[in-house]
Amino acid sequence: MRRPESSLLVTKSLAILLAILLFAGGALAATEKVLYSFKGGSDGTNPSTGLIADQAGNLYGTTTDGGTGPCTGGCGTVFQLTPPGAPAGDWTETVIYNFQADKDGAGPMAGLVMDQAGNLYGTTLGGGAFLDGTAFQLTPPAAPDGAWTETVIHTFSGSPDGEYPVAPMIFDSAGNLYGTTVFGGGQSGLGTVFQMMPPAAPGGAWTETVLYRFTGGNDGLDPEAGLIMDRKGALYGTTIGDTVFKLTPPPPGQTNWTLKVLYSFTGGGDRGPLSAGNLLAANGVLYGTQKFGGSRANAGTVFQLTPPAQGGPWTETPIHKFAGGRDGAYPLAGVITDRQGNLYGTTSGGGASGNGTVFKLTPPAAPGASWTETILHSFAGGSDGSGPGAGLIFGKGGALYGTTAGGGALGKGTVFKVVP
Repeated sequence: MRRPESSLLVTKSLAILLAILLFAGGALAATEKVLYSFKGGSDGTNPSTGLIADQAGNLYGTTTDGGTGPCTGGCGTVFQLTPPGAPAGDWTETVIYNFQADKDGAGPMAGLVMDQAGNLYGTTLGGGAFLDGTAFQLTPPAAPDGAWTETVIHTFSGSPDGEYPVAPMIFDSAGNLYGTTVFGGGQSGLGTVFQMMPPAAPGGAWTETVLYRFTGGNDGLDPEAGLIMDRKGALYGTTIGDTVFKLTPPPPGQTNWTLKVLYSFTGGGDRGPLSAGNLLAANGVLYGTQKFGGSRANAGTVFQLTPPAQGGPWTETPIHKFAGGRDGAYPLAGVITDRQGNLYGTTSGGGASGNGTVFKLTPPAAPGASWTETILHSFAGGSDGSGPGAGLIFGKGGALYGTTAGGGALGKGTVFKVVP
């Protein structure tokens, strides 16, 4: 299975993913607890995607490798973490699905999304009939001890529908799913934005429609990240070709969506490839991360895109430039926000031991002032985890939940909780 060359509003059940570091005078300001350490076998290995939670507090995620599938090292899993019955108890990990490669997909690199009935939806990087990836649905068991049922709702074929979906999908209010593929889509093969429409009757087929095919020109290329949707149904996203774009749905009676580039990172102080994490929209402002650039350390940024008051271009402002040391480096995911407007994320590197961080960015107290970064946790690279590549979600009491791709008891990754 060939791998890609490089690795935007959220649904009701899924908080937006984030990756950034927080620094507060070198002092750790939160408590981190590992909820589960992966063993690297049938339970999955090296989770690199974010989590979602149901109303009961169960967590769900994917591992790209591991499990009992026929691929070397396993074809990946979907797992559930059940909270303990008593406060001091252990969380319980259950693999609810093992991928089987050409039958149903392999290598899920995206997180999940859940509908109101508790069904899970996601994508796999490869596998399927054409080895170009799949979109799948997992239906919960009818009985408590039963098995989840996996259904492939679309098999990607490269052209014309795209290949290698690596980002989580999102829902609209009508139950349609939207996502991106890094490659494929037509002659250019530079990626797509797609829509998946549910069947009109139970048991019917989902319908996949390509809304936009990237050309590699001013529109960018290879959209790795997921999408967000505004109240009017417009989609926002990023490409690794350094663009932030908006896709506007067609007017009544027409079928073509319209793409507009809101901002292109052109060099100098704003230069740096965009991270694969989702954009975050708050009060009409977009927030995102860059893997590199921003300073002499080339360790990445968190940026803000502000819409024009009346027409004109959007304005990009770096609100934090990672120094590559204790404050973190190389954010691979987007950010999330609380009601006070603070931003939270992860960085895959940097921190006190160079193994990544969980950070908080506090907005300026007065116009023109700077955002303040606080490091909530600096990963030591041992039992507490290492290299968080995915964003965070909020849990009860404002706790933050996420995954690390490495570290843990056996070095195969963790699910963790940080209490600010």
